[in-house]
Amino acid sequence: MPYIQTNGINICYEISGNGYPLLIISGTGADLRTPRARIPDIDENFTVLRYDQRGLGRTEVPAPPYSMDDYGNDAAALLSALDIKKTNVIGISFGGMVAQHLTLKYPNMVNKLVLACTSPGGPEYSSFDLRIVLQQSVAKQASLWLQLLDSRYEKRETNLPIITAVEELITAGKRIFPNNLTPGLLNQLEARSTHDVIHLLPDLNHSTLIVGGYHDLVAPEQNLQKLHDLIPNSVTKIFEGGHLFMLQDPTAWPQIASFLLED
Repeated sequence: MPYIQTNGINICYEISGNGYPLLIISGTGADLRTPRARIPDIDENFTVLRYDQRGLGRTEVPAPPYSMDDYGNDAAALLSALDIKKTNVIGISFGGMVAQHLTLKYPNMVNKLVLACTSPGGPEYSSFDLRIVLQQSVAKQASLWLQLLDSRYEKRETNLPIITAVEELITAGKRIFPNNLTPGLLNQLEARSTHDVIHLLPDLNHSTLIVGGYHDLVAPEQNLQKLHDLIPNSVTKIFEGGHLFMLQDPTAWPQIASFLLED
């Protein structure tokens, strides 16, 4: 995978596909080494840019602390370095927080915006503080994380194949949260805890799709509704599933792609 030096760090990225540019900003702890399924509605219609955020994957690990502005500036610097003047943006979970900072600070770089399973921040509408998961005993970390991913997990009354697959990966010690306790992840969690753009979002005028899952306890529905209330030109769609609704509900990605492709 290629690297580019920008905003003072060496960033690992990948570009694939053909079409209008689309930047996808991933969630907590995720990087380009994580296997992912092909998404036909996205891969066949856009030139997709993904990257490892600072401190994660094969991107450089600069000295902490990291701020949310740092993450937004990294995204903008990467776009500039690759001569991408305007792009659609999908921000997923923590990536949705980064996308908010990117769009608010560099509005001319963003066309349409998708905010997925994320939050505006502040004392009342922040995503669940994942540092709390890491404060639990190792034995309890996985069960708490799985319940946050999908509130139905605790009762086990519903067949949840995606959540079961995540449980198996965690149990096997694979490199996913909460197993991947790297300095970059811990620095990311500290920055994440400071996210708060509630007072700025009324100035975000981009066409915005806000999406999430009914059973998500990381970014609950009330947080999505608050994003919708604050962002003037926004619509909200809630899907069957939890924090991983994009994998759980097969209608999610097609509807996201449809929003980006319309007009």
